[in-house]
Amino acid sequence: MADKRPPAQPRSSAPPAARAYSDDELIRRTEEFNQAAELYWQAVRRSPSGRRHAFNKPLSTLLDTPDILYRLGLVLEALDLGVGLTVLDLGAGSCWLASHLNRLRCRTIAMDISPTALELGRELFASDPRHHPDLEPQFLAYDGHRLDLPDAAVDRVVMFDAFHHVPNQQEVLDEIARVLKPGGRAVFAEPGEGHSHSEQSLFESDNTGVLENDLDVADVEAKALRAGFTRVLLKPYPRPSLALPAADYRRLIEGDESLYPMALLRADLRHFYVFVLEKGAPRHDSRNPRVLRAALAVDGPQRLSGRASAFVPFRVRLRNEGDTLWLAAERPEGGFVTLGGNVFSCLLYTSDAADEE
Repeated sequence: MADKRPPAQPRSSAPPAARAYSDDELIRRTEEFNQAAELYWQAVRRSPSGRRHAFNKPLSTLLDTPDILYRLGLVLEALDLGVGLTVLDLGAGSCWLASHLNRLRCRTIAMDISPTALELGRELFASDPRHHPDLEPQFLAYDGHRLDLPDAAVDRVVMFDAFHHVPNQQEVLDEIARVLKPGGRAVFAEPGEGHSHSEQSLFESDNTGVLENDLDVADVEAKALRAGFTRVLLKPYPRPSLALPAADYRRLIEGDESLYPMALLRADLRHFYVFVLEKGAPRHDSRNPRVLRAALAVDGPQRLSGRASAFVPFRVRLRNEGDTLWLAAERPEGGFVTLGGNVFSCLLYTSDAADEE
């Protein structure tokens, strides 16, 4: 799966060689499209400029970077991450997103149809000492049909500019729902209407054979619900290029809503999707806490005494009064809860005998 930025807008004139695939045709050609993705990545790996682009992403070009970083921020917020969560980066390409997730102390599984892309990802991880090898990042090839993971194996799934390359979308969504834990979520950043007719997409499709397809919100929602997801959410954000004159901005925030360019917003939302598929109600633990609150009481005497460096045993009653599950097992990345305390009052006693010595 190629990881490219979507075009800013579809072409204004009638699109040449418009491609409209039925689900049946896409499924029949799944192996063809998947092989084209591997050939694409083989060409990238052979090209010095292609390798530089892959290793530098999301800072590959001046043109692409603002759009990618903006959408990346929306995706990271929607993922609702926590330290040590297991995140499947599906359609990982050169694994640039898995790299960032690892540096955020998540356990990553980078998966792609292309073994060559994953080899680039291994090189990327090995080349940067900021990665956390103790989190055991994984790089798994994908056969285009079944995700080689057990049921309920991951906390989150992310696809960034990858799902629109998938020919067998229902099958893939079924698999994502299977490997996702209850309370987990899958987050997608994808181009929308008109993508397959853009100049860039037509060039990529003609020269590499990689599938460039349009996504339709209603179709994605129907397939996600059939797969077992319970809710589909979309983030209604325009592209980062939207701006207002200062005077209009001040009037807008003072209450003049007519100044917001709704027509431009609607146009952007048609071509720019960040959507979330939820598998049940979210579940929060101490890896990504919400309210951490405890009631603590000491059994026995309220004043403790003992010699320096001595252990002073006492019993404590502790009750979780927040909304977050506490995890007790120690983890190198953090995210666990232990009982701790501070000495806030200390009286020192000396004896005459000690003073005489």
